Amino acid sequence: MIKTEKTVTDLAGRLKIVDSCDMCRLGLTDGKRVSVIPVSFGYTFLNGNFTFYMKGDWDDRVMKLLREAEEIAFQMDSDHCMLPVENGEYTMFYNCAEGYGKPVFLEDTEEKKTAMKHLLAHYLPREDTATDIPWEEACMLKLEVTELDCKVCR
Repeated sequence: MIKTEKTVTDLAGRLKIVDSCDMCRLGLTDGKRVSVIPVSFGYTFLNGNFTFYMKGDWDDRVMKLLREAEEIAFQMDSDHCMLPVENGEYTMFYNCAEGYGKPVFLEDTEEKKTAMKHLLAHYLPREDTATDIPWEEACMLKLEVTELDCKVCR
């Protein structure tokens, strides 16, 4: 059995893959080194565009990289399953989404609350709100997705 990688182009399939992922990894570079930053996320799909929302408590180095980046890479995956194939070999099945986006730091309190609502909705089975956050200090990032590729590897 040979694993095949299938590009998912239909909207329902792409939404299903993004929704099934529980962690997003941001790829940042300072020109010399690459850093991979795992973040929890929420998202919206409006007017044909994905937007990801992240809340972070990033250190100064990561904040500098995020603020200086015009575009950053991201990757997420889900539904991992390692299976034996033949002759003692194994294969890994999974779904993945990867692409690029423009990072925008949210400054407005209402925008931050909306972003947090989308983040919580991605993980919690019921609507929840985060009310006790000091919103002025909360660091919320919006990633305006410019390119998104989704794949199913089976």
